[in-house]
Amino acid sequence: MRNDEFIRGKVPITKEEVRAISLNKLDLKNAKTFIDVGAGTGSVSIEAGCTYEKLKVIAIERNEEAVDLINKNVEKFKLSNIEVIKAYAPIDLEIKADGIFLGGSGNNLEEIIKWSKNLLIDGGRLVANFILIDNFYDTLNLLEKYNFKNIDVSLLNISKLEKLGGRDYFKPHNPIYIISCEKGVEDNE
Repeated sequence: MRNDEFIRGKVPITKEEVRAISLNKLDLKNAKTFIDVGAGTGSVSIEAGCTYEKLKVIAIERNEEAVDLINKNVEKFKLSNIEVIKAYAPIDLEIKADGIFLGGSGNNLEEIIKWSKNLLIDGGRLVANFILIDNFYDTLNLLEKYNFKNIDVSLLNISKLEKLGGRDYFKPHNPIYIISCEKGVEDNE
């Protein structure tokens, strides 16, 4: 989905190229439940919900303006498989998730990593995106500490063609660190 398809405000959006790679790494084609933490405009939730109509999507976001944008996008795309929860993760959920996307942690990273591990099914996937290198390293260390398996890291650099003085150039966007991993089968706690 293109970025311009979403209703946007001043809330950050996971850009379309980053969304495509992150959703691919989540591997939701046979999933039943997906949680989007720090959902922002809801672009990851919306694209997952549109792509997988039978998928139950839970979008968790603490910012009031962002929650409003997610709800507007859910309405725009006429999605009934997305539940929007205004909250500061981690929260109590009585479900197990096949996949969790971490788009924001609100300085609550370790608690969210532990919570994610408890919510994921065996073999469930966690994908996290970061623009700050410190948050990337903190997450990588926590994933190792909590024994997540098959940790894969990518650095994505995107530039878009734009005009400059009547000529074309590639305007760079912030590099994005993408971590994907899974809960091991032996990790039942």
